[in-house]
Formats: sequence, structure tokens, C-alpha cells
Amino acid sequence: MTGMDVTIKGYRAWVEYIKGQPILEPWHKEPQLVVWVGIDSPHATAGFGISLPLKEYSPDELKKLIEEEGARQFDKIIAQHAADAQKMEEHTAQKREADEVARKVAEAADVEFLENKRYI
Repeated sequence: MTGMDVTIKGYRAWVEYIKGQPILEPWHKEPQLVVWVGIDSPHATAGFGISLPLKEYSPDELKKLIEEEGARQFDKIIAQHAADAQKMEEHTAQKREADEVARKVAEAADVEFLENKRYI
């Protein structure tokens, strides 16, 4: 099999596989066509799944739907990565602040400041 090349948000992408998904409550309330797409992009995503209504599609119709739904899905993934990165930055800053206070308290009490978790 050669596969189908598509373009998602200007990036080269390709269909890696297609499979049918029957109803599987509570996650899948309708039968679906699951399409796994690989993508060449500078983002942290190498691929993702797209769910389409389960029916027969012409190759052109399928390609168009994959590109449209792929763009929507890719936007969601990028937004989630950005939100996760922001949360991580905030957590790191809070950790630095907490460690600085703990370091001062430990030094004043002449107690060891534990910077890294110890595993026993």
C-alpha cells in the first residue's frame, strides 16, 4: 500500500491507517471511521487520530475531509501544548519561589535544604 498524502495547516501529512470503530459506550456513541495521520511539522506532534462518520467515501471526498478535520484537530493539539507549556512555566516559577523560601528557612535553622527528591 502506498498511502494517501494530505496537507494539514500547510504541513506535509499522510494517512498511516484507517479502521472502523463500532459503538463503544461511553466514548463512541456512533460508529466511526478512525483515520491516523502522520505529520511533518516543527511541533511536538508526530501524528494524531481523526474520527469521521462511518460511511464509504470517494478518495477525493476522504482527502478533503481529512484535511479539514485534521486542521481542526491539529489546532486543538497545538493549543493544548501551549496551555500545558504555560502551566509548566508557572509551576517551575512557583517551585523556584518555594525552594528559595525553604532554602532560607533551612539555612536559618541550620538544617539541610533538600533540593532534589531522594529515593530510598
